[in-house]
Amino acid sequence: MSDDAGDHDQFVDFAPLVERAAAIDVATLVRLSGQDGRIGAYARLPYDVIASATIEAAGCGRFDTTFLAADLLRWIDDGGPRPPRQDVRWLSPLPPRDGWLRVETVPGAVVRELVSSGASLARAAPTTVAHKSLLGSVVLTASSGQRRVDVPLAALSALTKMGFLPRDSYAAIDVAPGWLRVAATYGSSYLATASALGITAVTPVNR
Repeated sequence: MSDDAGDHDQFVDFAPLVERAAAIDVATLVRLSGQDGRIGAYARLPYDVIASATIEAAGCGRFDTTFLAADLLRWIDDGGPRPPRQDVRWLSPLPPRDGWLRVETVPGAVVRELVSSGASLARAAPTTVAHKSLLGSVVLTASSGQRRVDVPLAALSALTKMGFLPRDSYAAIDVAPGWLRVAATYGSSYLATASALGITAVTPVNR
């Protein structure tokens, strides 16, 4: 990862994302990656979900660094010394920036209904294992022609918990080799898949 950890002022717009991530899990890591005039913030949430938002940042240098969400939020809010970096705790790759293929677009109301139903079942789950199994269960199958993509509850739940899906909007189901993305107005959730999907002949979309 780059020795340049970015500047405080570049991260202020990520305060809502960082705050929500810390509220979900105080141990959440947030990775900040800047290049080509854009900065992406990636929060590693429970159940293998990555939540992310991207902002334009003209003139930003190339950097890649990780902080604890709680530490980063305090720094954004209060300034002062830069918090300790946690780069060694996130060595796995980030989702690709480009090369995504759109499978289907789903009304936000459908996503909210699925998440609400899942939340009701989760509250009744007798054990942590049962709760995790529920979040990993497929609640939506997106399709385009002969292509079918299964979307687990965890990927949809992340959109609502992170505030990415406003009312009367849509969520897009996208894929790239080895990745699933659910993209909404204010951010996206990602899941690494077990293997590359090997999909062709769909118009690429960029986030």
